[in-house]
Amino acid sequence: MPKRHILVADDELNMLRSLEFILEVGGYKVTGVKNGQEALDRILNANNSDSPIELVITDIQMPGLNGMELIDELLRLEIDIPIFVITAYGRSDLTKTLREKDSIECIDKPIDDEELLGRVNRLFKNRSGNEKVVYPN
Repeated sequence: MPKRHILVADDELNMLRSLEFILEVGGYKVTGVKNGQEALDRILNANNSDSPIELVITDIQMPGLNGMELIDELLRLEIDIPIFVITAYGRSDLTKTLREKDSIECIDKPIDDEELLGRVNRLFKNRSGNEKVVYPN
């Protein structure tokens, strides 16, 4: 069975590499990018491949297209893909706004490896194995 494909977007290289490592050790295929525009491009390009992006993990504060703009663009394009947002403690206003959007969960910094993998595993377990991400035509 092919590995589930996760895209991680974070402009902090150490955080990006850490998330990639954790998820790869957890058995996932991981694509890492440094901003929202790269993330959007990869998601759209992977649409017609044998390994579409099945989960996005994104930071909010990034240069260029930031995490919130990425989320808004995915919603505008009607791309049905679950999103985990990396947030800093004390951002309850942001967390509330994000949770009002469909299919978005928040992960607080600092990130606990086991919690992250547990949440990712539960997400994929709760989605049927044959369910694909829905991209508009």
